[in-house]
Amino acid sequence: MGVTSQPFPRLLVAALVITAAGLTGCAIEPNDTNLKDSFVAQIESVGGVSGMIRNGDTLTFSGPDGQGGTAQWQVQLDGVELVTEGELRGNIRSVWVRDGTPLEAPVGSMSFMPAPFLETGIAQECYAIWDEDTRTWGWT
Repeated sequence: MGVTSQPFPRLLVAALVITAAGLTGCAIEPNDTNLKDSFVAQIESVGGVSGMIRNGDTLTFSGPDGQGGTAQWQVQLDGVELVTEGELRGNIRSVWVRDGTPLEAPVGSMSFMPAPFLETGIAQECYAIWDEDTRTWGWT
């Protein structure tokens, strides 16, 4: 019995090379959509946040109330801006409602957000920096 050539492995290698070449041309670029997605993911990373529902630019979830308990939150994304001067920065403005009561707007650097959100870089007015190496937004 002789050795026969198997076309399948060659086709598989060719397909992988073509796929890899195509993926390098589709690198993730910063935009409003992935900034908003990153904002939502950052909120979800806060301990105690659960049940996230996203309907367009409106988010609802349960999470820390800032007083040791849990609140029902609604967040409305109010504005997104990409700033290209210097390092690329994505600004987000949002309106937060805790248990049916809107949070007061920030006064200067003073925010009325619970500390668990602030500690992850999330606030009513916040920003993320685009990391060229990881192609992701980083919250500060």
